[in-house]
Amino acid sequence: MASSSRITERWITSNKVILTMECHYINLDTAIERRTALEANFAKYGRPGWNLRRFTALDEATVEKDQIAGKRSWREKACFLSHTNVIAQQPDDGRTFMVMEDDAQIGSASLEIMEGILAEDHEAQWDLLFADIGVYQMETMMLPALGRTQLMEKRMVLPLDLARISFIGASAYMVNGASKHKLLTYLTKGVPVDTEYDVYLNKGIATGELKAAVLFPFVTTLSKHSTKTQIQLANTRTANMSRDIFRRMMWLESDEESYSADLAMIQKRLQGTLYHDVATLCSALYFEDDK
Repeated sequence: MASSSRITERWITSNKVILTMECHYINLDTAIERRTALEANFAKYGRPGWNLRRFTALDEATVEKDQIAGKRSWREKACFLSHTNVIAQQPDDGRTFMVMEDDAQIGSASLEIMEGILAEDHEAQWDLLFADIGVYQMETMMLPALGRTQLMEKRMVLPLDLARISFIGASAYMVNGASKHKLLTYLTKGVPVDTEYDVYLNKGIATGELKAAVLFPFVTTLSKHSTKTQIQLANTRTANMSRDIFRRMMWLESDEESYSADLAMIQKRLQGTLYHDVATLCSALYFEDDK
């Protein structure tokens, strides 16, 4: 697994081309607004050597026509196979490449930080390196989350081993070119599609079939289009909403304004409940009283 890196000392220090990176984003033909937003975001914060490529996502009609087997919905099957296909179509040259969903968002430092990680870790042991995730059990990230401010002050980004962190989401991740066929072999076993793509990756990481890390603080985030998810149900459950807020809070370039309204809604829902009281007491264990 990659070691800790003080790579953020390089933030926005140079426009010199350090590496070339093919960045493939998955997008339905009908998702024009998402496509426009992501390409504008990349145009604003892209770096020399990073090439953004659109991959046409499979749609529900296609997988239904092909009668792809499995318990998941046609939409979830299309998502699984879209990720698998974009990985399969990359050349066998051993080069690392990036996969993004069209609701991902980069910031001013995102690409340079990822360049730094790759430049310092020539013999990467990971198969997948996530730029951000949705943490399923937030308590497992309590200590890193509380240490985020210190990491920012030290200009540090840490790769956290995902073997013991349950997560959802696969909106932005790098694939180690040397692990391409290993990854495809694992994904092939996921058909019939009985498990969502991100959950299936999480399972393989937890069992040791795949090795993966996530950069922390997160170096990418979700755009406003993520709240109009194409996969999840329209009614957002409180638990899922809280995971989404936490994900945005832990972004390296997070803006309180971007999640404050949603956080206030969660607080209102929990106010006066046992959940609120227990969570407050658990949080108090990490609180340092002023001396």
